[in-house]
Amino acid sequence: MRITYPVNEGLPITFIVFYGVGLALYFTPLTHNIFMQITPYTLVLVAVAIFAHHKEWNVKTIAVLASICILSIVTEIIGVATGKVFGVYTYGKGLGVKIGDVPIVIGLNWAFLAYASNSVISKYTSRNISIIVGAASLMVVYDILLEKAAPLMDMWVFSKNDPPIHNYVAWFLLALIFNWAIQRFKVNTNNRPARWLFFVQFGFFMIIVIHNIYIKK
Repeated sequence: MRITYPVNEGLPITFIVFYGVGLALYFTPLTHNIFMQITPYTLVLVAVAIFAHHKEWNVKTIAVLASICILSIVTEIIGVATGKVFGVYTYGKGLGVKIGDVPIVIGLNWAFLAYASNSVISKYTSRNISIIVGAASLMVVYDILLEKAAPLMDMWVFSKNDPPIHNYVAWFLLALIFNWAIQRFKVNTNNRPARWLFFVQFGFFMIIVIHNIYIKK
């Protein structure tokens, strides 16, 4: 009897190896610039890999994810222009092509984070309110670490180095809205690779931050 396994079973290991290579490129002086140049393309690549393993594509799912991309980019454009949403910050070159001073890939990243955090929390509970609040909280925890890693990777930087408190409030509110939409329109986020990628990325950023704080200095 031949036993077959789902294609996505190998993705978690692939992600670990992929981001391990990324760390090697980042920490090696000769390849550091290459790492910076390919960062936006790798974000697109892993997001495509995740959404390629989504189980139930339909009009509602496409509409929800597209709306998250568009709304997040519009909010970021307003935020960069006014400094009122997340604080005063500017995007660097680390995330590639921009529209209105905001990298296009940032919308895809918001969609992935909302989808993946929802996938993580919904694995442990089926209550809508718990999923929405839990996923939004998880996204804020992710952002606390990401804000430390972003300047090191020339993604973005705040005018006073550390983001203000209302940055995290805005993150939480947007995350609530996005996860409410995912729950309201019953987008199926049962996607094992998405959960793995969320934590692999978290570990990736943590290593970069810890290196900068305790080793580089």
